[in-house]
Amino acid sequence: MEIQDRTQFEWLALRCQSGEPEAFEDLIAVMERPLLYYATSLTGDSDSGLDVLQEVWIRVFRGIRKLKDPGSVRSWLYSITHGIAVDRVRQNTSRERAEEASLEDFQETEEPSFDEEDGAAIHQALNEIGLKHREVLVLHFLEDLSVAEIAQVVGCSEGTVKSRIHYAKRAMKEILSGGQHGTAKE
Repeated sequence: MEIQDRTQFEWLALRCQSGEPEAFEDLIAVMERPLLYYATSLTGDSDSGLDVLQEVWIRVFRGIRKLKDPGSVRSWLYSITHGIAVDRVRQNTSRERAEEASLEDFQETEEPSFDEEDGAAIHQALNEIGLKHREVLVLHFLEDLSVAEIAQVVGCSEGTVKSRIHYAKRAMKEILSGGQHGTAKE
């Protein structure tokens, strides 16, 4: 993210905190599409994504004045979206087992890379990998959040985020190259 973007988001947050009439609408205009995409990616359903987003905006409206660091408004929005979406997924799947981070077998190896040739295939492949892997890829590559910001959003360590990105990229590569589907669906 460029400095100019951070300044833009910080300015929007400060305007919202000061009670400027159109500030909240401006914040929604800038962040609605990326947050909707993220919520839909996490829930796997556009209707659920819209429900999550509606709840996000209610929480943001009620809590933005309490935001201590207006410069972190973007990651704060993703954190709220993440929390609501994950709660929705857990409700829909009868309280899935608690998430475990498995860093023991994580090895720093050459990361697979992807060309931007076929966006539709990449989005389809994203839908085939598990939630914990999909969310880190969306936040890292599509929303350009840093590993530290992603760790804050999803509530885990930076090492876990790196591990998830690694395994998710490997699963995406297998899916896109015609290998096994859903390798990282844990």
